[in-house]
Amino acid sequence: MEKNKISIMKQILNEKGSGNKMGILDRLKRGKRTSKEECSGVVSNAKKNSMTAVEYAKSFQKNFDFSERSIGDLEEILDYYAKDLLESRPTENQVWSMSLIFGSYLGEVMLKNGLSKRGYHWGMQNTGNIPLLMADDEKYVKIADSLEEFLIKIQEDDNYYLERIV
Repeated sequence: MEKNKISIMKQILNEKGSGNKMGILDRLKRGKRTSKEECSGVVSNAKKNSMTAVEYAKSFQKNFDFSERSIGDLEEILDYYAKDLLESRPTENQVWSMSLIFGSYLGEVMLKNGLSKRGYHWGMQNTGNIPLLMADDEKYVKIADSLEEFLIKIQEDDNYYLERIV
């Protein structure tokens, strides 16, 4: 990725900042809690999707090990797909599937690297079945939505900065 683009994955993991440069976790939205039954399905799907991302990474000779180090590899893969989307013009469903897969992996990385200790877990908003990272105080992060917006927008303007979706 170009150096002048803001890394969404690193910005999501890095909460430091103030003023207009606050990390995404400092600006979380609020949502309704997820029932235990719904949550178990969301967790199961997120884990399944993140393992699919691990398999995709192997085709790029990358090792997704759920560490913060793997975020750089994830960025490289997303950068590749963003460029490929300009030529291949996938359907909205294909872009959403890709966003769910890689968003689930990123969410698992975030949870395993400190977010779960802060009370975050997989959940859903009451308005749909989009997986979110939620806290008990009903704050949430929509990772898959952010990735989808980036992948769609990059098709329209390849100078689009990730900064705009955070």
